[in-house]
Amino acid sequence: MHRPRRNRLAALLAAVMIIWAAAPGPALAEDESAMSDEEVRELLEKSLNIAELDKEIERIAGQRRETAGKIQALNDSIAGLEAELDLRRERVGDVLRSWYMGERDVLIQAIFSSDSLSDLLAMLDYLDEMLSHDKFTLETYHKQREDWLEERERLIAEEKRLEEIERDLRLQRERVIRLRAEVDGIINASGDSERLRLLIAEWLAWWENTGLPEVERHFRALADAMESLPGWLAERKDLVKQSGFTYTVRLPEDDLNAFLREQNPLFESFAFRFEDGVVSAYGRREDLEVEIAGSYTIEDEPEHVVRFHTEKIVFNGFALPDTTIRELERRFDLGFYPQLLVPLVRATAVDADDGVLTVELRIGLRRRQNGNAE
Repeated sequence: MHRPRRNRLAALLAAVMIIWAAAPGPALAEDESAMSDEEVRELLEKSLNIAELDKEIERIAGQRRETAGKIQALNDSIAGLEAELDLRRERVGDVLRSWYMGERDVLIQAIFSSDSLSDLLAMLDYLDEMLSHDKFTLETYHKQREDWLEERERLIAEEKRLEEIERDLRLQRERVIRLRAEVDGIINASGDSERLRLLIAEWLAWWENTGLPEVERHFRALADAMESLPGWLAERKDLVKQSGFTYTVRLPEDDLNAFLREQNPLFESFAFRFEDGVVSAYGRREDLEVEIAGSYTIEDEPEHVVRFHTEKIVFNGFALPDTTIRELERRFDLGFYPQLLVPLVRATAVDADDGVLTVELRIGLRRRQNGNAE
């Protein structure tokens, strides 16, 4: 790492601290047509959005290919199942024809004309076996039919999901096209397009190699800590109060920050705040800054959880695109699961204000899908 070049870029971007590892060149600020620090920062932020949107498009495209492969496999399975059903239908038809066209009269006559008890019992056993086989054939037909219907429902669901993925993909492509046009226009009008393109390339390389791993590191550490939070709260009777069927968890931000620092040294320079319903966190280590903001909501599907929804991530002064935020949410679960604290409880309210996160819990209370308690 060439610290003089990083410092030169930091001076150019004022509060922005990023690595500058290219060969020396004249600073943009020395040119009469140079862009302002804020304009350069906005340009880099848009370039980051483009890069992250491109990654999201590729991820969605990969999902689309995977889904298409699953649909093709389902189609092949259903085609084979239909052939098997046709065969079962023929067999059932043979069974029914044999009973109603008299082909088994000979067997029935043989039963009543048996000369000995042993012959009669053997004949009855044979008849029972044939009837059992016919019953099995009919049951197999019905089971195969049910399986086919389930497979068809799965196929329809996969097709709908594919349509949604393709729709999202088109929207993301439109965003990229608009952003790329904006960036190209800024670069071409700058009078120093070569330097700007080099700056963008090095900024994106630094983001991939240093910035994104650092953000992921924070989210991974937070997810691990949240997994341990219910067990820690269970030992803190001063933070969890019970009144009848109701439990109240009052978690001051100072206690949460102390807990996090026990879990991971990374949080020595990282702190949460609870104010006006917003959960925010800020951390700085050397030249790296991370700011996270979001809120908690109660969800019942696919399981009951007090879910943290990230609304903003700012890294070294750069706001990350929503696609990156959603991907981090998908990979790292920052939710609080009340039933790991007290079995059979369900959250009824959550609030973050005046430096305290408050969660109301009630035993046996279910929530309707519209969010109203029953």
